[in-house]
Amino acid sequence: MQPVSSKIVLVAIHAGYSHSSLALALLKAACVDESFYADIEVVEHQEKAVPFWLIEGVVDLAPRLIGFSCYLWNIELVLDLAGRLKQLLPESRILLGGPEAGPRARELLAAHGFIDYVIEGEGESAFRELASHVLATHAHEERIPDAAIPGVWRRTPNGEVTGSAAPLPDLEQRPSPLLLGLLDQGKPLIYWETSRGCPFRCTFCGSAEERLRLFPMQRVMAELEVIAGQGNKTVKLLDRSFHLGKRRTLELLRRFADTPPGLRFHLELNPDRISDEAMAIFAHAAPGKFQFEIGLQTLDDGVLSAIDREMDVARALERIARLTALRRHPVHLDLLAGLPDETFAQCVAALDRTFRLFPDHLQLGVLKLLPGTPLRRSASDFGYLWSDRPPYEILAHRCLGFAELARLKRYAELLERLWNNDLLRHTLMALTQRHCGGEIRRLFDRLLDTSDELALQRPGPERIFALVVEAWREALEGDETSARLLLWDYLRHTAPSSATPPWIAERIPESRVIRTEAGNKRLPVMQLEGEPLAAINRLRGEPIAAGLYGVWPRKHRKGAPLELYPISD
Repeated sequence: MQPVSSKIVLVAIHAGYSHSSLALALLKAACVDESFYADIEVVEHQEKAVPFWLIEGVVDLAPRLIGFSCYLWNIELVLDLAGRLKQLLPESRILLGGPEAGPRARELLAAHGFIDYVIEGEGESAFRELASHVLATHAHEERIPDAAIPGVWRRTPNGEVTGSAAPLPDLEQRPSPLLLGLLDQGKPLIYWETSRGCPFRCTFCGSAEERLRLFPMQRVMAELEVIAGQGNKTVKLLDRSFHLGKRRTLELLRRFADTPPGLRFHLELNPDRISDEAMAIFAHAAPGKFQFEIGLQTLDDGVLSAIDREMDVARALERIARLTALRRHPVHLDLLAGLPDETFAQCVAALDRTFRLFPDHLQLGVLKLLPGTPLRRSASDFGYLWSDRPPYEILAHRCLGFAELARLKRYAELLERLWNNDLLRHTLMALTQRHCGGEIRRLFDRLLDTSDELALQRPGPERIFALVVEAWREALEGDETSARLLLWDYLRHTAPSSATPPWIAERIPESRVIRTEAGNKRLPVMQLEGEPLAAINRLRGEPIAAGLYGVWPRKHRKGAPLELYPISD
């Protein structure tokens, strides 16, 4: 049996390289004045990391306490790793926390004997006290009986699972991991919080029962000064809704707008709460300074009422229309399929209305019945069927059948592949407006009725363009504007080749040798004018003037933006 040290290892497993763990940094910061502070190590890996090497690194440290930060995307891997580590280090204590562990504390402890503790709720104080207890046990070389620590779930000597949620901490007393230098400054993404909890009570959300609390403005400004010196970064605010009182909100937005050019701020907004003053800040801020994530979820007043959500739908749409019309800052809209008693028709109506706003990104997700949420507790009242394994997606409810949900998931795939990745954006806009009465659902239905390949397989760009032409050939051949915009979408993505779909190849105008920043290039030439140009400029921050252009596509610039070269003759 390998002896354990007095070290504490906190493990974060991320979905991607750019992510880092604010949660674990907060736990370490909470122990800054403890004698064991220097013995706390934070270990971060990507989800795709080979588990064996992660295990090896932890075993080498032989920690007394091993904590895991648990989310939907990593819980299965965490359980696998924790089980193996317990075999290798039986004297180590295994601790789980985070939104995928706390609400399931009793279930996890009952099902997995290798788990010793689970923290429920905001865990700084609970972790600090538990770490002191575990290390004291180790120092005395005997098992000190576990005490009832607020926020910690555990087993009693007779095997009973017991515990409680952590009380909400006083944010004014929380040490800052940013000011302590505990966050990885090498990542392109910085997670930051200026508040906790939420002013709203949406029943599907994990924050439905967490009241809004604000970090002191003095701390926020000190942290912002540190962030402002970190160069080219995206700052993702974890505030559930960036509406913190008008005066405070506007002060923060002005400070964000004044930060160095390399910083971008990603904010979650409730659109009907955006003030005219905030809109003016967005209008005058440097392009790309802000990124907006807006969770509309539904546009039906009855469904909003069913999830205890308050939103002025008309004002929300008007505010979003103003944001998208700026074309200065990316706008991401979210809808949810499967909300209580929402029918297929209601969900599709919301999809059509939000698409007509032409946001930069439109996501149609499927509702997840998350553990610990009010909606999960009342799921049977709405006739929900759902998966009991992460990510807990629904299968149907009393007003939405499985086949209807499957159709909505196909729409979601088409949105991702044709709109959100900017492959056929101008074509979708033109066909929807000119041939589908403004309803993107009708455009998608035509594509799906022609072939399911676009939604169910992963065809390459050339094949995608060919399938769109096949489904919409008659409309394209009778509508010069739509045809020109499809040609524009194709040419801005890739240069003509033998793989170019024949219908497109026949309509590509001449090519010319043009002097570019990389030397002479033979580029296709396109005339931009009239209705097609107006449609192109509608989706651009900086309009293009009418004229003849050589088009140097993105694909052949190794990820760099499209370049246009004006031709004078």
